[in-house]
Amino acid sequence: MTLPTDAALLALLEEQYRRLDQLAARLETARHTMIPPPANFWIGHARLAYDSLIDAMGGLVLAGVAAVSSARDRTGRAITEVNSRVG
Repeated sequence: MTLPTDAALLALLEEQYRRLDQLAARLETARHTMIPPPANFWIGHARLAYDSLIDAMGGLVLAGVAAVSSARDRTGRAITEVNSRVG
């Protein structure tokens, strides 16, 4: 059954999906380009501290990617649900 609010809801969900998709792509780019690889020029405690920091930064960005991707996927499922009521 099509509800009068479905068209407006669908437009909002599609815009949200598009923005989340763009954000996920930007975060993936950041993850690959802004997080440096482990460095070979540090030794001892400095190397351990540096590697630990890089791992932590990578983990935070990866968690952000996962959260945004999950929101995008759930929005996609909501779009499918609204579309199933139309028609």
